[in-house]
Amino acid sequence: MMKLKSKGCNVYLTRLNERIFLIDTGMDGKMVAEQIKELDGIIITHAHFDHIAGARDIERTFGCPVFAHPDDIPYILREKDFTYSGILGKIVKFVEKMTKFSPPENLKSVLDLKEIKILHTPGHTPGSICIFEGEKVYCGDLLRGNAKLSHKSFCSDYGKYLDSVRTFLNLEWKTAFPGHGGEIEKSFALKKLKKFLKII
Repeated sequence: MMKLKSKGCNVYLTRLNERIFLIDTGMDGKMVAEQIKELDGIIITHAHFDHIAGARDIERTFGCPVFAHPDDIPYILREKDFTYSGILGKIVKFVEKMTKFSPPENLKSVLDLKEIKILHTPGHTPGSICIFEGEKVYCGDLLRGNAKLSHKSFCSDYGKYLDSVRTFLNLEWKTAFPGHGGEIEKSFALKKLKKFLKII
């Protein structure tokens, strides 16, 4: 696994079941593509613009498909728009509108990747997912660095989001690689969040 230089979010290059995948793209696809020699596919953890804006450039460079959860595909294709709340949400909405990018052309359901362990974690967005690789997991914005929770303003359904975090923390994994910030050890996340989330 390699963490690539990127803009907007963390981007990871990894091998899953003998195929090379990119986890998220960030906002500058050309920057990311320059660091890659070969690529079999792109997996999107969720459809927020800072995770998908570079997908079109990378997809065209390598001729590879882009995989996302069906519940987020309408947002990637801009058939639906996200709603954000509060002042922070208004700022993000403005930046989103100012970020010019085209959606990927070869978009497929991540559920087609039956050989890869995918966990649907709705709440941050309807189609947020985590991707498991042995004891490692790529968790998108389910958790941020230092085991921080995503801000309520950025979640499509905060109640579902908290339920997804609880489910995630009850699963077997050792280290999580988030969309923002540094890696997270499960033992640390449990210690920090157990009381707040009332995890049994």
